[in-house]
Amino acid sequence: MATLTRASFQTAYNIQSRSLDDGILGVSRNGNLHKTLDELRQLPPGEREGVLTNLSNAALNELASDVNAAGILGAGGLSHDEKRTLFDTLAESSTGKDLARLASAFDSRDDTQLLAESVANKGSLQSRSAYIEAMPPRTADNDYGRPFALGVAITEHVDKDAKAILTVLNSFDTGTSEGRASFDQAINNLPQSVLNNVAKAGINETIYSIDSRNHSVSYQPEAINKLLERAAKSEDASVKGKLFSSAANIVSGMRAIQNTPLAVSAPVANPNIQGITERMTALMNTDARGVTNQLNQADIQGTGLELSAYISEVLRNDPESGSKIIGEQLAQLQGAGTGFSPIDFFEQTAPGSRGTPYYKNAETLGYYAGAMRAGVDKLNADGAKTGAIVKSILGASISAASLGRASGTATGLTNLMVDEIVSQANGDRTKIAQQLQGLAMPVDENGERYRGPAKSDFNGMKAVAHQQ
Repeated sequence: MATLTRASFQTAYNIQSRSLDDGILGVSRNGNLHKTLDELRQLPPGEREGVLTNLSNAALNELASDVNAAGILGAGGLSHDEKRTLFDTLAESSTGKDLARLASAFDSRDDTQLLAESVANKGSLQSRSAYIEAMPPRTADNDYGRPFALGVAITEHVDKDAKAILTVLNSFDTGTSEGRASFDQAINNLPQSVLNNVAKAGINETIYSIDSRNHSVSYQPEAINKLLERAAKSEDASVKGKLFSSAANIVSGMRAIQNTPLAVSAPVANPNIQGITERMTALMNTDARGVTNQLNQADIQGTGLELSAYISEVLRNDPESGSKIIGEQLAQLQGAGTGFSPIDFFEQTAPGSRGTPYYKNAETLGYYAGAMRAGVDKLNADGAKTGAIVKSILGASISAASLGRASGTATGLTNLMVDEIVSQANGDRTKIAQQLQGLAMPVDENGERYRGPAKSDFNGMKAVAHQQ
């Protein structure tokens, strides 16, 4: 809560009085604004905290109008650098809630971003967290920019308030326990729909339209890449799952735009998509079981769309290294590194929503397996290429499952068995992808497919996660 003192109240009163008295033809405006800036900077931070709290929304709107006023002979507002100084001064001492109110007064795209940068650079952990918590309602209007230049419509397809939230989110240092805790809390407090908008702002999608039949798109994905890198340092699976989901939606959207016939140029290899996908892989690999479980729990319809989109992108441009990535993730979901055999891990239970045990590991593996099948099938590769991908994925999984295991506890699935099963599909791409899904189920040391109570949980999730 803001500290309210006589000095902070007096300063707020002076600011409001000056904003209502710009002099004849407004010539006192600039001088008044400099008095306001000087008065704020002279206040100790502890007393400055209460100034914004004492200013009504109407008073903040008057202040914003003065700051952005155009004019000469003292009637003008503040320069860009002076405005940054004002925002920095307020951000280093005000509450996050009050800074969000200030953002409502300074509502242009440039001002919203400038204030967000001040909050990110000068605000405390507490004020940054509170600012993020207060801003989501402002993202609902999808406030995009659309200037025109020489007959070309240029649309910055980025909500300005979502971009502001992203700027502050990326200011948390997740390499420290305090920064990581604030980052995790902020992500968990954001509804998934808002987080999706925030993450999308991180690619800075800009559309250049000549007419309804021709357009091109540019991206600047540095901010979303930075966000994913911060998330990889989190220890909270729900945080990782939410951001992985947002990133998958971004990648799907970028791929859809690239594939549209209206695009001016659409090369298959897209370094922007590849860069985001690489960071999604780094995020997934920190906790493949936890992230996949979170995706499963959040997927109300059970379609596996986000996970399958990711798997397709991993495999699209470099099937060989991509297959290794997917195979090693599959091994993690089969229990690699836990000390359990795949079957023993498969049969481990966890309490359900009503306390009744369920086969969590089998369900999570089934969800991944269904999405994996869909992701491979979505590539529309011919039978030979699909067969090679399936063999590579399962070969990598077999190798990863064997690492660190005692004799006799590794998976019973062998490369020879995989070769035989793939050959039985007779080059049918869909059948080969289906075999991949089935071979994700554990095999014992005798080469027998698992039979037991956990199978139904695996099959239940496997069945829905590939129907798209």
